Amino acid sequence: MFVAVLLMVVLSAGCGKKNGEIQESSRKTEAGAGTEPETEKELETGTDGTEDGQATEKTETGSKQGTGTGQEAGTEPKPDEEPESPANYQRESESGKVKFDCKVETPDSFTGDNVHKYLVSGECTGDDKSILSRYVEGKEISEQFEEEAHNGIPKATHYNMADGAVINIGGGGFNFGSGNFAYYSGGRALDSDYQEEYSKGQVSFASEEEAIKAVEQELAETGFSEFEFQFVVYPANHEIMKKIEAEIYTSEEDQSQKKEAWTQEDDAYVVYGFQAQDNIPIFHRWMTVFRSMAYDNVDNASVQAVYSSRGIEFLMAWPIYYLEDTGEALTLKEFEEIAGTVEAKFENILNESTYEVTRAKLFQMVRLNENQEYAAEPIWYFEVTEDGISKSVTLVDAVTGKEIVLK
Repeated sequence: MFVAVLLMVVLSAGCGKKNGEIQESSRKTEAGAGTEPETEKELETGTDGTEDGQATEKTETGSKQGTGTGQEAGTEPKPDEEPESPANYQRESESGKVKFDCKVETPDSFTGDNVHKYLVSGECTGDDKSILSRYVEGKEISEQFEEEAHNGIPKATHYNMADGAVINIGGGGFNFGSGNFAYYSGGRALDSDYQEEYSKGQVSFASEEEAIKAVEQELAETGFSEFEFQFVVYPANHEIMKKIEAEIYTSEEDQSQKKEAWTQEDDAYVVYGFQAQDNIPIFHRWMTVFRSMAYDNVDNASVQAVYSSRGIEFLMAWPIYYLEDTGEALTLKEFEEIAGTVEAKFENILNESTYEVTRAKLFQMVRLNENQEYAAEPIWYFEVTEDGISKSVTLVDAVTGKEIVLK
């Protein structure tokens, strides 16, 4: 969703914006919002509210997951160390209208009573000097222009390079796109609707682990070395990109946007993921503003990258938060009670549809509270399929057990 706009506006700024200095984001523009939403009304807590009109989404079949430390997700813990995550959770309502068949996705160390309360002290948007040194200095600049600070968003400087690369500094978050990135975007390599198709392909220039390590290295060298990330990786084969590009650009006017020739050199990996804290992923603020942005997928990931044999073709890291552990352990509701909230929601919909819960995942959600300050709180994320066709997201507060209704 965001990548098309990021081709034109690629953002980055310095780390260390604390409390009131936390920047507003350009994601609202990318999502089509004309004005800043009333942040104190972004979320409501309740027991009703269906997700009508929610966009359907492809599943992440065939993708491989890993952590910011290079450990692959799903790795079995050694005996006498950490308990395994729960197996598939199965449950069905008395009427048969609502069914659960999903793995409960939690860290291996999760016990139900070891989730802490965190304070959000600011955002990191990368190290300005490192970004300039890596992408701008010593290279030919075709165009440079500045956007003055507005609506709480810091001043931004945009660079269009002679080789086609785009780099922006300031204004909300770090982003770099090479001169080749437009073709990966045109081939929908970073689009969740095509992820399943791409995951069936293969590339041979590097392994998935090497692709993740390359992205981790780039993040470290641009100012994000202190943060924990959880990654998913899948291949983007040039033949599949060529096929998808041809399906999308069909008119005569579109032909100029197509790549002249796709070769094996264009093979790539898409690496995406979310910031994590104590192995719990962060559900960032912009995922709470619009329903279409609530999905746990490549479209909404806080880190998105394309890595080819030429190196990094695209990298975005935003929003990334500074989180401080208060040491306070939170008391979470039992998962059975949380599941009961979801079951009741869909049981109370007066229709003939059936609903199946296919994913349940623990997150730390960052949002603006009633005082317009960032707050973090644990939530349960559920993906629910209606009649085996359309998919929606339901969020439940892990402490209160009440639904968080998306606007």
